[in-house]
Order: sequence, then C-alpha cells, then structure tokens
Amino acid sequence: MLYLSYALALVTAAVYGYYFEIEVAIHHTVRSLRRAISRALGSKAHADEKAPSSNDIAQMLDILVLSLSAGLSFDYSLELYCSKFDNRLSRDLNNALFSWQIGATTRLAALTNLSDAYHNPSFERFVQCVVESIELGAPIAQTLESHADMIRQTRRYELEANIEKLPIKILIPLTTLILPAMLIAILGPIFAGLFT
Repeated sequence: MLYLSYALALVTAAVYGYYFEIEVAIHHTVRSLRRAISRALGSKAHADEKAPSSNDIAQMLDILVLSLSAGLSFDYSLELYCSKFDNRLSRDLNNALFSWQIGATTRLAALTNLSDAYHNPSFERFVQCVVESIELGAPIAQTLESHADMIRQTRRYELEANIEKLPIKILIPLTTLILPAMLIAILGPIFAGLFT
C-alpha cells in the first residue's frame, strides 16, 4: 500500500510536470512568434508602438485646459506642455508649434499633418476642436475640457470591457492545466485506497 501511494504521487508529479512543460513551451512559442511578426512588419509595428496613447492625449488636454483657464494663450499653453513632458506627443507638438510660429506653415496645416500621422481619433477630435474654436472665437478651454472627459470615459469603457473578458481568458488555463492536476492530487489517494 505504501508503494502504491508513492507510485501514485510520482505519477501525479509527472503529470503536473508535463503540464508545466507544455505551458512553458507554449509561452516560448508565442514569444518567438511575436518577435517574428514584429520583424516581418518592420518599421510599421515599431511606429505603432510609439504612437501616443489616449492617456497621453488626455494628459496634454488637462495641461492645456489649466493653462488656458489661467489666462495663457493657446500657443504658450502648448509650449508649456511641451517643455514639461518628454514623449513623442510633446516632441511632435513642439515641432508643429515651432513651424507655425516661424511662419513655415499655418496652425491648421501643422495640426492636420500631425493628426494624419497619428491616425488617432482622439487626436483628430482635438485638432478639430482647436480649429473650430479658433475660427469661431469660442472659448477653447471648455471645448477641450469636455473632449478630455470624453477620452477618459471612452478609456473607462474599454477597460471595463477588458475586465469582463478576463474570466473567460482565465478559464482556458484553469481547465487545461490546473484542474487536471488538482483532480489527480485529490482523487489519487482515494483511488489508491480503493485498490488496496
């Protein structure tokens, strides 16, 4: 009976080790596939990686709203943001700001070119708000504040959707890796007791 328990424990450990090795192999395979895909896509995947996120845009809008509410001009507010942050968005906005300040291009053209380069709906909406506010003479701070709230709300909905999908994603490794090992560990001694 003692030998049967030891044998069952060894079988359980072997099965658990087998599942663990499969998990590690799958992890390495997925990692190597991701590297191969990123190499195949080349610079496009690298550029998408560095594109500003909605959090960066919302942060920029907050700085602009605070500066504009304090009575600063749009250009100086944008310059203040660019001087305090070091990311792709601040560098590109600083270049656009410099280009329309020296007269190389108009504000509309510089912001539109930047919007076309990003392909980000939040940034496109920001450019549209700025252009409309400047052309119509509307208060830009209120428009940008509502836009920042909209970006945060959209981001919140995306996070809630990802959280709702999480239990389904956890179910696959639970049923394939953890549950069989637990069943063997729990039912193994019972079957060992029945056969002795």
